[in-house]
Amino acid sequence: MRKGRRFGILISISLLLSACGTISTTEETGPNEAEAEAPPPDMNGFVMDQDKDRILVVAPMDDESDQKGRAMWVSGAPGDYVWLGKQVEVWVDGGIAESYPAQAKAEKVEELEMSEVEGADLKASEALSTALSEVDTEQKGVLSVSLLAFDKENDQWTVKLDYRGSSQEEWKTIVDDEK
Repeated sequence: MRKGRRFGILISISLLLSACGTISTTEETGPNEAEAEAPPPDMNGFVMDQDKDRILVVAPMDDESDQKGRAMWVSGAPGDYVWLGKQVEVWVDGGIAESYPAQAKAEKVEELEMSEVEGADLKASEALSTALSEVDTEQKGVLSVSLLAFDKENDQWTVKLDYRGSSQEEWKTIVDDEK
């Protein structure tokens, strides 16, 4: 009877241990699979203003964009970096305050690489940053890029900005292509 009892206890312990244990397998994912799982950005556009770790991201004014004129103040961007004029993608951490411009906290901000323009000394982001330094954004509202073009023949950038909000004016400037 003792052998039967021991055998029963041994079986019970085996069943108990096997029920508690789990077998896990890990699958390796390639870089393309990891990217496919990443969520799309909540916002993309140009940084039109910066206040320490807050950036104002505004979608460009193009006819194909479904975010035409959308603007968002994003907090939590690295404050030791000059974002002004850069094209970025933003992933939001939490909700988005529905104001104009909208407001949110950044989970991640990523600068998009803008291709270099043949014959230009300045990058497009540098030309836009220079143009923005000439504008008084406090007085008329949010600006959106409607044209950012390099004229190789005249060695200059044309920057056209549209005011969004209360005033629907546009502002255009020429930036010399000099570093």
